[in-house]
Amino acid sequence: MNASSSRGWLIGVIVLAALLRLWAALALPRDFDEPVYVGAALDYARIIRQGDWAGVIDYPGNRQHPALAKLVYTGGALLLGESANQTTVLLAARLIAALFGTLAIALLAFSFGPLAAGLLAIHTLTIKYTAQAYLEALPLALAVAAISAWQRAGLPATHYRRSWLWIGAVAWGLATAAKMSYAIVALPAMVALALAALRAEATAQPRARTGWVWYARRLAELVSLALLVFALANPTIWREPVTRLGAMAGFWTAYTHGSEVQAAAYPWYQPLIWVVTAPAVAWHPEVFFFPGPDPWLTLLALIGLPAAWRDPQRRYLVVWFVSGLLILLWWPVKWPQYALTLVIPIVLLVAPVLGRIVTWLRDLNEYWGWSEIMFLRPPRYAWIALALLVGFIATVYGTALVMVTLGSIGWNTIKPSAGGLPPGAIYALQPLRDGRVAIGSETGLVIWQAPAVSEDPPRWTRLPLGRVYALAETGAGLWAASNRGLALVTNGSNWVWQTPTLGGQRDLLVRTMVAGSDGTLWLGTSAGGAVRQPDGRWQPLPQAARGGLVLAIGLDPAGAVWFGGLGVVSRYTPATGVWQHFDRADGFGGAGVSAILVDHNGIVWVATLGEGLAQWDGTRWEWLTTANRQLPAQTITTLLETASGELWVGAARPLTTGGFLLSYDGRTWRNFLPRDSGFTGAEPLALAVDQRRVLWIGTRTDGVITYQLGQ
Repeated sequence: MNASSSRGWLIGVIVLAALLRLWAALALPRDFDEPVYVGAALDYARIIRQGDWAGVIDYPGNRQHPALAKLVYTGGALLLGESANQTTVLLAARLIAALFGTLAIALLAFSFGPLAAGLLAIHTLTIKYTAQAYLEALPLALAVAAISAWQRAGLPATHYRRSWLWIGAVAWGLATAAKMSYAIVALPAMVALALAALRAEATAQPRARTGWVWYARRLAELVSLALLVFALANPTIWREPVTRLGAMAGFWTAYTHGSEVQAAAYPWYQPLIWVVTAPAVAWHPEVFFFPGPDPWLTLLALIGLPAAWRDPQRRYLVVWFVSGLLILLWWPVKWPQYALTLVIPIVLLVAPVLGRIVTWLRDLNEYWGWSEIMFLRPPRYAWIALALLVGFIATVYGTALVMVTLGSIGWNTIKPSAGGLPPGAIYALQPLRDGRVAIGSETGLVIWQAPAVSEDPPRWTRLPLGRVYALAETGAGLWAASNRGLALVTNGSNWVWQTPTLGGQRDLLVRTMVAGSDGTLWLGTSAGGAVRQPDGRWQPLPQAARGGLVLAIGLDPAGAVWFGGLGVVSRYTPATGVWQHFDRADGFGGAGVSAILVDHNGIVWVATLGEGLAQWDGTRWEWLTTANRQLPAQTITTLLETASGELWVGAARPLTTGGFLLSYDGRTWRNFLPRDSGFTGAEPLALAVDQRRVLWIGTRTDGVITYQLGQ
């Protein structure tokens, strides 16, 4: 192979590795540990912006792993600035991981040839974990750098031998600071490789005294340098290093018997399954569109073990593969990403085997001329046409994938789970003044609280109040209207029923409510409206919706209160006590009212269950429907105006499940679809914005969806 051909293969392998990892970074779903490491990156970024360098050293989250890889992801969070959140930093961290995963292939290609690098480029389990926000890509690249440097130091005629030894020690220390499993699994092999390099150094200076004391001293120098680099690259142990390293060891001792490991219930031989199968292809067939070569590479690596053992320069690969596999079999934690500690020796063992096979086939072909008979040789224009077709398909598909990925930035879904969000519809959302979010569900009230440390799950408080239709917060506490009555929740988890008895009705159903800025609580009931004054006095408002069921209330900053019922809207001015009603005769409509909103311009928006969205400008009603192509559906379920003046609308699909989420900036309507955003297409029932400018969307079937506004 001439120099230009070799250079072409090197470039081709690196480009292939980059494309496969970029594809996986964009297409893979969010994995189990990614929110943990992304959360740590966000926490580190916040601490660094505050200039609290002691906080970086004392950061309590995820101390079981060294900090280096998470600090690298922190760089992405810092570059994003105010746009940094779980979704944007997840994408940034994945791109950073893909970059280091590609760097590992590039280093392998330059040090060991394009064949070994190409095998690592298409190893599907490696693609998966070096394209996700895990801790694997950086230590993998650094491990390749370490063995490349020590391999170079072990060559008979190498220059700067001692420098290569030091570079290998520095890279190995950094790899350990990125993830310690690489130091543990590959430690015997690294000692063997370093000793081989030292043996080459001793051979190059035959007059020097190179007994076992010399070997021990030189090896101790390399180990000391690696440990020093590990300590410098891991800020967590800059203070109380012995105590914190002991705590790290204690964590893993306890973790091996923890609930996560016990729930997985992997057998002792599970690492063998990870390396002799292609699990990533089975998990993500939509991402890995080619058969996984992983099991065949492991088989060929086993074939290559005897030849590698006979070669003193490659004997460390046998030590790495065998001792590393034994360590993984012994270690009680069997997560699939741990198998990546074995992929370097696997591909380096396979490359000579494949090389011999290719040489044998080439010799046979030159003798028998099989390729001339069996394979057609199409003209050049056919290859050009095929390349153009493949390029066109790849461009269209890649563009669509990028649009979907970019559209999903800022979105997250909170699915129902045991101990968390209950199953069923979400009818109401109320961000609270202390940063928590109250959620009215099918089975009661749930209060979500963000974790103190990002790696921890959120805290949930569940109160069995029945089917909660509406929520509001005043100085007295959190009010919850349910099919059991009106409850006042105080001190987080204590509640008392406060259902008013208005007009002698004891079975009054409170269907909706809104809190005024002065602490006034306005209710919509089965018999008109009601108001609770800040001093606790109740006043019935039987005129609301002409005494019928009130389904929605809207507050006008000018002082009026709007009540929506079945085919009627009532406007009440408390200052004068004047009521005004609108029904079909007044240009309104005959459908039930699901939501009322008075925007910052004083326009009244009324959502109806079947006739679209109505606007009142003070003189007449104007309708937005499917007929005038303003809306995709006419069953409008919820309304919200953000601080920027943007209108958000939830709608239900007719005659089927699912719904629409729309926004209106005063000029243009946008329909958020699953194909170009993170919205799932479920029917929205409630909308709210919390203190962090996160839009909360309560749905009928998909739990709660959140979206970071301002993306």
